Amino acid sequence: MLLVIALLAAVLLEGAVQELRTARGDVAGARAEAAAGSALTNLLASRPDSALLARPRGTTSTATAVAGAETTTVTLQSLGNGAFRALSTARVWSAGVRADASALGFLRIVPDSAGPPGSLRYRHLPGWWWAQLP
Repeated sequence: MLLVIALLAAVLLEGAVQELRTARGDVAGARAEAAAGSALTNLLASRPDSALLARPRGTTSTATAVAGAETTTVTLQSLGNGAFRALSTARVWSAGVRADASALGFLRIVPDSAGPPGSLRYRHLPGWWWAQLP
C-alpha cells in the first residue's frame, strides 16, 4: 500500500511540474505579445520625421529598445507615397523561459491638423492594418 501511495505521489508531482512549466511559457508568451503590441502602439502615437517621406521604396529603418529581460525592435519599411510597413518584434525572458512575438501594421504619414503647422503624424491604414504574427 505504501508503494502505491508513493507512486501516486510521484505521478501527481510530475503533473504539477509540467503545469508549472506550461504556465511559465504562457506568462512569457503573454509578456512578449504585450511588448510587441505596445511598441507598435507607441510608434503610432509618436511624431514621424519628415525625412522618412523622402526615402525610396523598400528602404528600412530599425530601432531597438532593451529593458531588463525584454528586447523590442521596430522596423519601418517604406512602401512609397508616405505608406509604411511597421514590424515590431519582442523577445522576453521570464523565469528562464524565452518567448518571441511580432506585430505587423501598415501606416501612412499625413499632415497633423491638431499640431503646429507643418507637423506630421502616423495614421493607420483602413482595413486589416494590424495583426499579431505567430
